[in-house]
Amino acid sequence: MATKLSADIAQKVDITARKNDSFYLEITLSNSDGTVYDIVSISGDDYVAYMEVYNANDEMVLGFNSLSSNWGTGYVASQIITVVGSTAVLTINSPATNMTLRVGSYKYKLYVTESTDSQTNTVMYGKFKVIDL
Repeated sequence: MATKLSADIAQKVDITARKNDSFYLEITLSNSDGTVYDIVSISGDDYVAYMEVYNANDEMVLGFNSLSSNWGTGYVASQIITVVGSTAVLTINSPATNMTLRVGSYKYKLYVTESTDSQTNTVMYGKFKVIDL
């Protein structure tokens, strides 16, 4: 008999980025059996992706999303994340002008959401370390 159950699909992945450099990350989401993770809504639209970076006080200091316009306080750039739902590929491609965080350690989460079917899933989280020189 199972004594522990986890519905958490998120993977812990620590990221190191260089201050004032461009930031590029491509992620393919898959199920444990290797099949494509479903990030297409029941209406046929791709999910929206968000990457949020937080300081030690849990204040968002950097935010990217795949929306066509800015959304919410703390988001510095929209259309930085590309979502291809049919292949479950998320691509974060930020110019250096967005990567002006102070050197140090932060925490982040990357999640996908779809309002039509009320699905939100964190897919990655961890430490976001910013280095210089």
